[in-house]
Formats: sequence, C-alpha cells, structure tokens
Amino acid sequence: MEDFFRPNETSEQLCARCTNLTYFDCTEEEMLWCFMGPRRLPLLRIVPITVFLLMIFLTGVVGNVAVCLVIIRHPAMHTDTNYYLFSLAVSDLLLLLFGEYFLLYYSVL
Repeated sequence: MEDFFRPNETSEQLCARCTNLTYFDCTEEEMLWCFMGPRRLPLLRIVPITVFLLMIFLTGVVGNVAVCLVIIRHPAMHTDTNYYLFSLAVSDLLLLLFGEYFLLYYSVL
C-alpha cells in the first residue's frame, strides 16, 4: 500500500491524483489500488470471513445430508413434495461443496 504513495501523501491525495482528468499523474497499478483497494485483505478481516464461511458450509452440509437421509430411510416420506425437497437439498449440497470452496479460496487471496 505504501509503495504507491509519494512522500507525505495521503490516500485521498493519491485518489485525487489518479482521478484528475486535466493532469493525470498516475500509473495503472496506482489507479487500480485507488479504485479497487488493496489486492489482499488484512488478516484481521480474513479470519472472521473464513470462520463465517466455514460455519455456513458445515451447517449447510449437515442439514442437507440430514434431510436427504430422513427422506431416503423413511418410506412414509416418499411423497412428491418430499422428493422435491430432496432435490432441493441435493442441489444446495452440490452448491455448498463446489461453490463455497471457490468463495472461500478467492476471499482469502
């Protein structure tokens, strides 16, 4: 972050320098940092995000597997509505298994 600042320059001055259309004095990396922020989040933000996403993942997997097992094991639950709920649970489980991993991966980077 400090690599982009000139001596005694604040982040507001950097963004003003990168958004001035009459005198544009900014590199591409400086402009990207100004508009998009730093490339990596600080550790104090990564840890709560990771814990929150892991809690969502674990409760989602346990809940959806439980729904699937209850519908499969009890013959009284073999109704059209429960088959629909079963397909929703499988769909949610697949989304958790494949989507949550990439969300966690890209949020930590």
